[in-house]
Amino acid sequence: MPEKKQHVDIQRKIKLRQILLEKAGRLPGACYIPFIGEGDIAAALYSDKKIYGADTNKAMVKIAQGRLPGAEIIVADCDQFPFNKAVATFSLADFDSYSYPYHSFRSFFEGAKIGSQCVLIFTDGQRQAIIRSGNYRTPDGEKHSLKKITEKREAYNFYFTKVVIPWFKAYIEPWKILYITKYLRNGSICYWGAIIAKPGSHNNHINHKGDNGDIKPYKFDDIKKKGYLEHISNGHTRGYAATLVGISRATVCDHMKANSEFAAAVSESEADAIGKVTNALFEAATSGNITAMQVFLYNRDPVNWKDKRNIQLGGLDGGPVKVEVDAKGKLLGILNRLATRAGENKGDREPEPEGS
Repeated sequence: MPEKKQHVDIQRKIKLRQILLEKAGRLPGACYIPFIGEGDIAAALYSDKKIYGADTNKAMVKIAQGRLPGAEIIVADCDQFPFNKAVATFSLADFDSYSYPYHSFRSFFEGAKIGSQCVLIFTDGQRQAIIRSGNYRTPDGEKHSLKKITEKREAYNFYFTKVVIPWFKAYIEPWKILYITKYLRNGSICYWGAIIAKPGSHNNHINHKGDNGDIKPYKFDDIKKKGYLEHISNGHTRGYAATLVGISRATVCDHMKANSEFAAAVSESEADAIGKVTNALFEAATSGNITAMQVFLYNRDPVNWKDKRNIQLGGLDGGPVKVEVDAKGKLLGILNRLATRAGENKGDREPEPEGS
């Protein structure tokens, strides 16, 4: 059964694509759009390019053909690249799938002729699958099934940064990522895109233009700030979160100094990350995880649940340890037994059990 086409949040989708196109600058070459649907995004953004599109829905293909008269749009399996490699050189591919774009991407990357620089855009709904059922696919096509809520939460929180991005970097080698951006819809649907370039290509740069058309340093805009805060909320350090959104930590520091609201948002995101771990710890503890129970109680109720392994070596207020021997000589008896056992251990005999 063919997957449904996403038709939600169209303005945010267009905004993300505009950012990528502006950063990439002029890209000669054709545009490939599987899952083209009715061609709404293509008509809004790509009408100046030669478009090659596909969809499994015949009615949608007919509508898209009417909206994009100069395009070549066919009914086809979008998980396979349906065109001959010689038809065009592509500089943009938009995989706006309903849930899983990576079969289509891998087929395109292996079967199409791609220019020295290319913009790639994805709609990924696997985080939603993770948190709902635990059944999901990683970008390499491998299927996974998670049962425990703790496993689902960990996979959900780190799916993009620890699964998608490392796989993508390795898969496209020797190509390099020049720029990457993303945003989440309802925390589950991930819209993301990247600009990649062949090593040594002359177009291996990002276009940063100011109001007067001059090249300017990278702009830390609102969408990038949102992505940065999401990475912090997911437990990443400030430095690593900056790397993930393609900026330096110094840029983040400058914005925090200049904008107290943004600085407060960073602190709130860090607190949110701690809260997520606290909640996960509580769930693990209430699920019967003994170690989690101990950690939770040691930190939340230290008076009643002190870790007895933390032995106090000093006396009261840091003074010397005061030793009192009762009239029955209990302490002396213990010391004598220890001394006897130590002497026995010097020989070859096994020490006798205590109380013998």
